[in-house]
Amino acid sequence: MSSLINFLNPKLKPSVECEAVCEDGYTADNLIANDGEQLERGFMCFAVCKPPVEIVFDLPKAIDMKVIKLWHTSGAFRSTAFEVHSKYDGIWERVANVRDLAKGVDSVTFCYQSDYNSRSSAAAAQQQSEKVFFFKTAHKLLANTNSVKIVIRATERCPPVLRKIQIWGLPARSLDKGDRELMKTIWSEISDPFGQRDQAQHPAGQRSPSRHIPELREQSTLSLPEEFLDSITWELMIFPTVLPSGKVVDQSTIDKHAVEEGKWGRQPSDPFTGLEYTSQRKAVMNLALKARIEKFLMENSEHFKTVPRSLGSSRMRRRHASQFASSMCQPGQGSFAAGTYSSLSNAYKHQQRKTKSTVTFTATSSSAAFLGQSPASPPAAKRARHSHHSACATVTASSVHQSLAAASTSTTGPSSIDQALQQALQKITRFTQVGSVAGSGTPPRCINCRSSQFGYEIRTCQHLVCRECLVLLSSTQQCVCKVSFRGADVERYHKLP
Repeated sequence: MSSLINFLNPKLKPSVECEAVCEDGYTADNLIANDGEQLERGFMCFAVCKPPVEIVFDLPKAIDMKVIKLWHTSGAFRSTAFEVHSKYDGIWERVANVRDLAKGVDSVTFCYQSDYNSRSSAAAAQQQSEKVFFFKTAHKLLANTNSVKIVIRATERCPPVLRKIQIWGLPARSLDKGDRELMKTIWSEISDPFGQRDQAQHPAGQRSPSRHIPELREQSTLSLPEEFLDSITWELMIFPTVLPSGKVVDQSTIDKHAVEEGKWGRQPSDPFTGLEYTSQRKAVMNLALKARIEKFLMENSEHFKTVPRSLGSSRMRRRHASQFASSMCQPGQGSFAAGTYSSLSNAYKHQQRKTKSTVTFTATSSSAAFLGQSPASPPAAKRARHSHHSACATVTASSVHQSLAAASTSTTGPSSIDQALQQALQKITRFTQVGSVAGSGTPPRCINCRSSQFGYEIRTCQHLVCRECLVLLSSTQQCVCKVSFRGADVERYHKLP
């Protein structure tokens, strides 16, 4: 069976309409949004809205619909009844419905009964998704349609919600061949950006196969370490990858599982747990284990028929090298040449040599400044090259002189740490407590009642007032000094002990 296409992907340009009043930030456009945050937010009606609520999806081209998957929960809110309608000759006709969804159900999948019976037992064992079959007369409606209406019929004492929806199918046979091929090409670029699926299906003509596993000689008694073997296929791994479940499998095993999941309209997931990959939960390549496997093969090459210089095809190595380079690069640093490990190694060595020379030259300059000598200036040809290091030496030398001055001051200053802290605090400007009134030496008081228990400051005139006087002055919004103020001009004043 050909791989299905999710026609609600934003790159395929679907549209959605809903006449119900929605909560702010939870409109129906979130269901087909290109932004991941909006897509996770989903759709939610206003608190006073009641079912039924209709959501209409329009597609740019006619499709042959196979599977519709709904995620009907959003936090504690749950929609418990749905209807699916398709337009035929301008009239909406119902093709499936479901009622009284249980609390343990996370999603609902609408599909044909014939397709469901032909699935594998592992896919049928999923208990968190309830299967609902289309009506027997639905094939003539869904085989050539470009509009789908989802009706939320009931909820569990909450506003109607729909967290996520996917519509999977194939281009309709009524379309031109060019349109069908165009839609398949766009979807292949979305689902397989690196071209691994085509590489696995068409291995002929390649200089090296995508997965060349070194084979042991017949007379060899060498036993492979168990940590070098795939947890599913039990074969030697070429690109060991750590799954979110903690299991280690080869990258080709993950790609094969993703292809099988895509045939039934499901996103790539962990083969052991069935949980879909996210930005936080995804497979990560184990570069350290890959290096250990290559070292093991080189040390025991006499036990194998053929051992390549590097495991995997050149295209796969460039793919993972590019991913590794993007993860190592940081903003503000020089960008590495993506796709090769040699460029990463050269850049790392160059950075280490630069750091080492900077530290050495800084240390020399600092020692010379400490002894009261000036370091020998470099020749004229190298003067521009060492300008950055000279600046570092100047800063370091000045910091040494400051440290010496501070040490000499501390020997002649106060004997106790408390006295030194008191002297330092007296020289610091305090912005949270005003000093005495200029020229009078009296402590600050409330501008109205002259009380020392003030707690607020009027920023327009910088006068301090107590709470009782602030209530009186707020009625006229005018200070004693006849300066007007607003409520936003009053700030809480904290006195330091």
